[in-house]
Amino acid sequence: MATAFEELEKRVEALERIVEDSHAEPPHLPENPDEWTREDVIAFLRSQGVQISEPTPEELRLAAEWDALSEEEKQAHRAYMDSLQLDPPLSQIIIQNRR
Repeated sequence: MATAFEELEKRVEALERIVEDSHAEPPHLPENPDEWTREDVIAFLRSQGVQISEPTPEELRLAAEWDALSEEEKQAHRAYMDSLQLDPPLSQIIIQNRR
């Protein structure tokens, strides 16, 4: 019986920490989005309870590949992606996968 009580006590303490943290002032983001840094946005989202993991090595590798492309190559890729016609539309695919 003492084990159940101890477990409940730990859970209450964890909830109290969450509630206490939720009353903390979230980090301030500059009014101009052009001034936001990656760290600013991540700190703000985490303060709002969003769980954000660090990028995986694969994601870092892909990001480095993208960064290495010239602006012309990036623009050509964006234009190609914008021209794609999905049937059904992506929004419909997402809705179906949520069911």
